[in-house]
Order: sequence, then structure tokens, then C-alpha cells
Amino acid sequence: MKNTIIPVFIFLISGTAFLTGKVAPLTEKIWSNPEFIKDYLGSFAISSEVEPKIGRAEQVLFEDITEMIDDNRTDEVIEELKGEFDEIDSSPAIDFTLANFLVQEGNMTESIKYYVSAIRKFPDFLRARKNLGFIYVEDGNFSEALPHLVKCVELGGVDGDLYGLIGYCYLNTELYASALDAYRMALIFEPNSKDWRLGKAQCLISLEKYDDAIAMLTELIQMDKSKKDFWLFQANAYLASEKSEDAAANLFLVDLMEQADANSKLLLGDIYVTLELPHLAVPQYLDVLDSDEKLPVSKAVRIVEVLARSTNWKEASEVSPKIKEKYADQFSPEEANKFDSLRAEILFALDRKEEAVKALEELVKRDPLNGRVLLLLAGHYSTNFRKSIDKDQTKADEFAAKAIFLYERAANLDDTAVKSSALMRHGQILVRQKKYTNAVKFLERSNALKPRDSLEKYLEQVRRLADLTQS
Repeated sequence: MKNTIIPVFIFLISGTAFLTGKVAPLTEKIWSNPEFIKDYLGSFAISSEVEPKIGRAEQVLFEDITEMIDDNRTDEVIEELKGEFDEIDSSPAIDFTLANFLVQEGNMTESIKYYVSAIRKFPDFLRARKNLGFIYVEDGNFSEALPHLVKCVELGGVDGDLYGLIGYCYLNTELYASALDAYRMALIFEPNSKDWRLGKAQCLISLEKYDDAIAMLTELIQMDKSKKDFWLFQANAYLASEKSEDAAANLFLVDLMEQADANSKLLLGDIYVTLELPHLAVPQYLDVLDSDEKLPVSKAVRIVEVLARSTNWKEASEVSPKIKEKYADQFSPEEANKFDSLRAEILFALDRKEEAVKALEELVKRDPLNGRVLLLLAGHYSTNFRKSIDKDQTKADEFAAKAIFLYERAANLDDTAVKSSALMRHGQILVRQKKYTNAVKFLERSNALKPRDSLEKYLEQVRRLADLTQS
């Protein structure tokens, strides 16, 4: 087996957060959930001790609109309440009730104005703060939501929703330890909430408590085996804890469930490559390339790069024609150069040298500052130089000249790794030409840029040869 180590590239997996740096969306505390809306709105009447008292005028108004509510004449209720609203003088109870009816009609943005007004007039208005906090969470405005939700806890309005949404805000602002504490409290009140369990799992992964996260996600999977997000989150936790086989198993199950998208297939393919199972990776990659799902060009090129960097040349040659066919006209100049250089490497590895050289020579003309391409083409001429040196000196000198020309160009680039490699290989050609004193200069410059023991030992040998030839 090949001793190949490549990084596992974590791509966006639809519906999951840790693979993207984003937090998974709520599924229970959302406006499409009738039970949530019912709990959110509650009664339009004001009765709590942490809510403003209502006078006789407000009582009469609420009695008047009761009939409209019973007849589902919500538009009339809203118009009636707007007529009573005043930024200074109207009761915060009216402002709050108006905001609630606007929410009921889906006018979330407009409702904010009236919740804010109610809170300004009565700062300890618990339900107004709670409802406003929910709307800010829905809008993704977590910094605005947090103070209102935390104030609700201070006012004694503790419940699972409050703690869960506080955890959700902390999670979205990357305060993972605080989020974890909030989710733990939320689950005391709502132990069956999938949102809060998933939020807790996200915190555990972010805090690198992978085993705990995996256990929590196992519980979620047991609650709903058809929910692909749970399997995908757990796959990410497995990857973070270096359990690639388990991650692959999860992603394979999602594929069997016919819920895999392009990104989860790409990730599964990448994992197969790291597990040295490239023959299993290719079908995943080809499925993505054959699908109608739009894939960013950079990800398509990266498929070839993953296979080439892991020296799976045969598999790379299987997917590269499909990528060229589907994406060539979408390549940026940089992407085209990268793809073509990878393709040239593949051709070299498959012993299709004439095609590879032609591709590289075209690339050098198109992208003369591409260090990797210069080194590849120079390496080809250097190899031919070594093969010819004992057979045909004229050809050997010709190949050496071409290689040295390219190495000199590469040595003038700003890339330290490319420069060091070019200088070392130039020096090696000079050694074979028995130009030991000149070779030492190039090898010393290479070692100064990128010191390594193997080069130091080689340099010492060349120095001794230089000394012998001069004595």
C-alpha cells in the first residue's frame, strides 16, 4: 500500500454547520411551526406581574377587538390598534398587542418598531423582550437578540425556549462555552428538543470534545434516523477525531438514503482517497460531475488535484477528461493553468511523455512564471540528459542546456521552495557534467534557502570531489 498522506479537504455539506463554519438553522422554533407561533403569541391580553398594568381605556379597547378576533378580522384589529398607537402616550400594552398581530400576519420587520416602543415605555416588559429577541434571532441579528433574551432570564421568565435561543446566539457569535451552558439549561426544560441537542453537539465539536459530540449525535440519530443532517454532523465529528472510517460509513449511509448532495459526495470521495481506496472515490467524483448540480469550478479542479497529489494517476486520468469537457470553458486563466499542469503530471506518470511535454511547453508560454510547470518541464529534460549522457553526448548537452535554462528561470521566482528546488537540481546537472566547483555554489544557495540533512550530506560529497579535482 502507498504511504500517502494528504489533507482531508472539508467542503460545504448542505444543511450542516461545522463543515462550513456556520451554525445549523433551527427547525422547531421557526415561523412555519404552528405550535411555535401559538406559544410565541400567547394571549393578547396583559396579565403577568412583569408586564404593564392596563387601565380602563385599554380594557374597553381589548373588549372591542375581541369580536374582530373571533371573526378573524385581523386587518381591522391592526388598523384599530394603529389608530390608538402613540410613540409617547399610548400604553405599552397596546404597542405589544399590535406587534403580536403584525407577527401573526407575517409582518416581522414592522412589528419590531412596536415591540421596541413597548419596551422603551416599560423596560421590564418580559414578553415584549422575549418576542423581540425571537424576531432578532430569526433575522440573524444575534447581538441585538442577546440582551433582550438575557434580560428575560433576569426577570424570571426561564424556559427552554429562552435558554435554547440564548445558546443559539452564543453559538453564532462563537462563544462556545457560554452556548454549551445555555443549551444544558434548555435541555432540562425541553429534554426532547432536537434543536437544543444539535446545538449542544455543535458546541462540543467547537470545544474539541469530540467523543461527547459523537454520543450526543448518536442520540439524535436514534430519535430520527431519516434526518441526514444528524449523520453528516456526526461524520464531521468523526473526521475531527481522526476516525475517517466511521465518517465514511456515515456519508455512505446518507448516499444510500439518496440524500447525498455534491458536497457530501465530494467529501466521501476525499476520505476514500485518504483511506487509500481511490477506486471507491472515483464513482463519487463522477456522480458529482455527471449530476445537474452546479459545482464551483475550483472544486472540480480540486478533484484532480486530490488524486494527483496522492499519486493516484490512473484514477486522476479517469476524472480529468470529464472535468475538461464540462468546465474548460468556465476556467479562469489561473484555473486553466493549474488544471493543465496537473494533467501534464498525470501524462508523465502514465508514461505519455510526448503529450505531457507538449502540454508543458504550451503552459510555459502561457504562464512563464509558474514555478511548478517550469520545474516539471526542466525535470523532463534533466531525466533525458541523464539517460543520454553515456550514449549521445551531443543530445545530452542539448537536454542539459534546456533544463538549466528552465531551472535558471525558476530560480529567479519569489517562491522559496521553487527557488531552492531549481538551484539544487541545477547543481545536480553540473555534478553529472563534472563541474563540481560550480555545482557547490548552486547547492549551497539551495541549502541556505531550505536546509535539509540529505542535501547537506550530498553537498559535502560534492565539495570533496571539487577539492580533489582542484588538487
